[in-house]
Amino acid sequence: MKERLQFLLIYFCFWVIYFLSARVIFLSYHIEDTKLLTLETVWGIFWNGIRMDFSMSGYLSVLPFLLVTISNFIKKSRLENWIFSYTFVAVFFITLIVVIDLQVFNTWGYRLDATPLYYLKSPKEAWASVSSSPLLQLFISFIILLIIASYIVYRIITRNIDNWNYIDNLPFIPISAFCLIALIIPIRGSLGIAPMNQSTVYFSSNNFANISAVNAPWNFMSSIVNGTYDKVNPYTYLPKETLTDAIKKLYVNSNSTQNILRKDLKKPNVIFIIWESFTKKATEQKINGEEVTPNFNALKKEGIYFSNIYASGDRTDKGLPAILSGYPAQPTKSIITEPNKSAKLPVLSKDFGNNGYTTAFYYGGETDFANIKSYLFEADFQRIVSKQDFDPKDWNSKWGAQDGAVFTRFLSEHEKINQPFFSTLLTLSSHEPFEVPIQTKFVGEDEPSKFMNAMYYADQSLGNFISDAKKQSWWNNTLIVIVADHGHRIPETGKKIDDFKIPMLWLGGALEKTGIEVSNVGSQIDIASSVLRQAGINAYAYNWSKNIFDNKVKPWAFFSFNNGFGYVKQNSIEEKYLIFDNIGQKIIQKKGTITNIEIDEGKALMQRMFQDYLDK
Repeated sequence: MKERLQFLLIYFCFWVIYFLSARVIFLSYHIEDTKLLTLETVWGIFWNGIRMDFSMSGYLSVLPFLLVTISNFIKKSRLENWIFSYTFVAVFFITLIVVIDLQVFNTWGYRLDATPLYYLKSPKEAWASVSSSPLLQLFISFIILLIIASYIVYRIITRNIDNWNYIDNLPFIPISAFCLIALIIPIRGSLGIAPMNQSTVYFSSNNFANISAVNAPWNFMSSIVNGTYDKVNPYTYLPKETLTDAIKKLYVNSNSTQNILRKDLKKPNVIFIIWESFTKKATEQKINGEEVTPNFNALKKEGIYFSNIYASGDRTDKGLPAILSGYPAQPTKSIITEPNKSAKLPVLSKDFGNNGYTTAFYYGGETDFANIKSYLFEADFQRIVSKQDFDPKDWNSKWGAQDGAVFTRFLSEHEKINQPFFSTLLTLSSHEPFEVPIQTKFVGEDEPSKFMNAMYYADQSLGNFISDAKKQSWWNNTLIVIVADHGHRIPETGKKIDDFKIPMLWLGGALEKTGIEVSNVGSQIDIASSVLRQAGINAYAYNWSKNIFDNKVKPWAFFSFNNGFGYVKQNSIEEKYLIFDNIGQKIIQKKGTITNIEIDEGKALMQRMFQDYLDK
């Protein structure tokens, strides 16, 4: 039994060492970029990247581990042939990916994913793209790596399996099966809630270092599984001329803005508070006469309250780029999970940073989740605070640090931060499983009661934060934007549109006037352009974002969900909306007089927005 278990360990370690060697080759191939890295950063590449190496090694080890588990029932020579044949094929394709990846980074600036598969549909153009590459050098490298790796595999298999004798099935099979099942740990990357993704290995402000930590075969296979190679727009409804005209009409503007900040402020501080799962219906909810969000409701009178705003998507990884990049959410995908695409987005932190602002991002959870970390690094946030920066006593059982602890740390560190600053705080206490460190306010073990209780705590944390923020030296020069990352189905209303309707509140001493309610329809994606214009910063890069303080801008909002979209439109007569099912190709909910004009406008937005995502 010892020999078999030892073989499992050796086999797994072979792949780990192989991928470590591949990373050395990658850094050597791109030596000019590598020279710019410090020794500490190079160490970080290997230290962080090995988690993804473990993950890919786990995937590749599943079949051999299974065969060894049932090895008593397989002829020894056949077992050797099966494991060697499988491993040789795996080595062949993995080595091919590793070698191609070397040049892909030189050509495109990112690690190999499944994008090249699309270009194989046009072989002439594909050959034209690669013909200038050092093909002979890469081919020789491939052959050498293949021979060396295959020889090592052959030695590992023959040296070990040749010496095996029949052993009792008990306790070997249960122990070996346990080793097989245990592969789930390296495959997922941890026992936490966030499975392995590119963000897991991102650790540096140097993008080359982050890219070098990625395991190329893992990245390639992940892109195939997640369909990121797909270049066909499934939402093609309208001809090009109709599409262009519809979009153009929706984005009419005067290129001017109504200033709502004090005129004496040249560079106001800006704080974004992005509230997890916050919906307008929650602010209107009362339980036994008690408001769920009493602090937020009271603060409406102290700022500018936007009562008709809609989230762009239904998840945090869709809400962040919608708010910070003014970029619309995708129905079944999320651009933030694809660093090659999200890196091309404009981001508020970059624009504020380029204008002399200090930038920071605070989140009590794991930024690895849904590739958030890669987006934040690309966004050039100068400081990123996440779960590991907080004392474990402030964590809940699943997600991370509670909102109160995050707000407290934010205030503490902003007492000495350089002004002007642009800072973002993403909350998490109102996320499932709704565990909060206060005595239960709304009794009940059902999900709605727990959600409302968590929302009450989140509101309490916000109220305490605003109360303390008013005492800070920076308050009078600061604009605070409070908005949800996305909505939530609770409390149920039976209307899907209510799950996307979110409140937004602008607060702070930087405001010229307060106690104002804006009822015009708007979207999360409009925040970026609107805030930049108020700060006197160019917003032209935010193509999808409208300035809500431009009197000529049309009031409409668009949101998407899994294979569907919603379109809300407001005119002088009425406010109307439609919810469209992309699979059934029909309207499933609506309000007001819906004509072909509204249907075509919604389809035009869906078609153009998804095509823009595909083209990134």
